[in-house]
Amino acid sequence: MQTHQNEQKDRCTELQVVPSQPQSEDSEEESSNLIRPQNPLSLLTATKSHQDFHRELQMTHKRRVSQEGKTELQRALEKRKWKQILKASREQEEAKKNQSPLHQELLKRHERLDKLERNIEQQQDEPEFLRVKERLRRIAVLDAGEE
Repeated sequence: MQTHQNEQKDRCTELQVVPSQPQSEDSEEESSNLIRPQNPLSLLTATKSHQDFHRELQMTHKRRVSQEGKTELQRALEKRKWKQILKASREQEEAKKNQSPLHQELLKRHERLDKLERNIEQQQDEPEFLRVKERLRRIAVLDAGEE
């Protein structure tokens, strides 16, 4: 505490303005009655090690941002997102491996039915004369195969 008070007193004397003109005795008395502003003293920022640490952080931050174009926080968030994606894909692969044979067969059947529905929809989108032409080709091929 005493060192803190001593430092504040030292600062107080540093803040006093040296008069450029000789002042009268009245003004000296008035100035001694006035409260002089003091800068708040932060013990944390006043230490030499903190100042060195802060300077080093600023330098490394400038260097990394200029080199990579991304801050450390952005890189950490990207890395976290990447790990989450990998974890999700691994879980999906494990889920596929651990499925029962019945479930796998049901999935295959569902895929086949979807494929058939898509084929039917595509055929309905085609004009009728193209469908008739395709049937005639099949008949011609079957007739050629029988002969």
